[in-house]
Amino acid sequence: MAAAKMTGKWKLKSSDKFDEYMKEIGVNIALRKMGNLAKPTLTLNVTDGTFYYKSESTFRTLTLECKIGEEFDETTPDGRKVKTTFSWEGDKLLHVQKWDGKSTKIYRYMDDSGDLINDCEMNAVTCKRIYTKA
Repeated sequence: MAAAKMTGKWKLKSSDKFDEYMKEIGVNIALRKMGNLAKPTLTLNVTDGTFYYKSESTFRTLTLECKIGEEFDETTPDGRKVKTTFSWEGDKLLHVQKWDGKSTKIYRYMDDSGDLINDCEMNAVTCKRIYTKA
């Protein structure tokens, strides 16, 4: 049920502590400035255990397709080479990235108003990004 609710196009509505999060994961100041200016539109789909993700902004378009529960190599928008795994924790889709002895977690889930929430966590820093249906 959670996967069906997440499927579709989403437009960024608000972002709280995104710069602090990017700084914590090691993103340089130039890329952080671009990241803070970007207002991405996401396209999400989860079917038959496969997660499809597309992020489009004026700066770049990124796509990702993977099997839920299987680790794979990912290059992040800021150039980090990470080991990534997606899994379900209840109604939340958990995205874990690991690199150089570090790790970050991104939770994607629906709130009661029907918005898509992305909670990004690294050490003691938590960022919340809210998307509405496009």
